Amino acid sequence: MRQPAVLGAVLAVGVVVAEVLRRWLSRRTYRLPEEGEAPERPTWWVTPLAAVGGVGLWWALAPRQSWVAAAAYAATLWVMVALAAIDLDVHRLPDAIQLPAYPVLSVLLAAASWTVGSWSSLGRAAVAAVALLAIFLLLALVGGGMGLGDVKLAGLLGLLLGWLSWAHVLMGVAAGLLLGGVVGVALLVTRTAGRKAEFAYGPPLLAGAALAVLALPVG
Repeated sequence: MRQPAVLGAVLAVGVVVAEVLRRWLSRRTYRLPEEGEAPERPTWWVTPLAAVGGVGLWWALAPRQSWVAAAAYAATLWVMVALAAIDLDVHRLPDAIQLPAYPVLSVLLAAASWTVGSWSSLGRAAVAAVALLAIFLLLALVGGGMGLGDVKLAGLLGLLLGWLSWAHVLMGVAAGLLLGGVVGVALLVTRTAGRKAEFAYGPPLLAGAALAVLALPVG
């Protein structure tokens, strides 16, 4: 599954899908009326990140998992890049994207479990999703700098990382929180934001999850 032709096809599809996403994001139709006056942020990075990231996930997963799992993770990355761009723009993770992602991702992971004959992976994914939803909800309620959008994102990441292993869950969450803390400190040091100001926590969480998938071995 790592043949040059396959990787080239994944890259080509990724470029097309990512460019469609970039053009949609550039229209900012996801903005609420009160967000319409926010300054526009560049979206040029969406295409290379989504395309190359999709190939990276395929490379990491294809040797040991089915092509269904590799395709599911690559496609999910494209959606996550779009979520990151929206969060950076308006500090919001839309329910219109996140909520439908739960059943769609569950079906994809169920199909992947069926192809590899490991239903325990799906059960672990469900437990991880519930656990991260509870933990991040607690963090949001105690004022950890997160919103409910970040809580819902944590549940999705629990599904993705939990399907692989508990090690992926632990590393992904730890890396995401660490990156988020670094970003928060950097904003304070540079006086870009005050202590009580909100910032986009979604991109650090997504980066931490991607790092875990790429860095840890997949069984």
